[in-house]
Amino acid sequence: MSLRGGEATLKVHQLVADPLLLRWRIGKGFEGEADGEPFHFTGTSALRRSRRSVAYEGPAIDVRIVPRAFSLRLVERGEEVGFRSSGNQWELPDPTDHAVLAVCLFEWAGWEDLLRTPVLRDL
Repeated sequence: MSLRGGEATLKVHQLVADPLLLRWRIGKGFEGEADGEPFHFTGTSALRRSRRSVAYEGPAIDVRIVPRAFSLRLVERGEEVGFRSSGNQWELPDPTDHAVLAVCLFEWAGWEDLLRTPVLRDL
């Protein structure tokens, strides 16, 4: 994957494709490497919106995707750096490699469902 003129390598260990197994594994999370730097990718779901998130964390990595009123927000080290518009397009004005990798992994794994209200998700 080419990011801003450079190469970035993303490796995720034991990521499963089956939705039922994936839901079970979300709580435990997934380990991986981004350009040789270890990270942990996990998600939490709850009735309260403020407690739902997907986290991409490592020794020097802190990127979260959190639901807000009408969109998803990308937060890096406590500061909002992007959002997903109503057209399901990510707006990342000046992203870091880790922010881009977190969004790619989030979209590829299909974890948007995790950030919806659990009551509506399970209907």
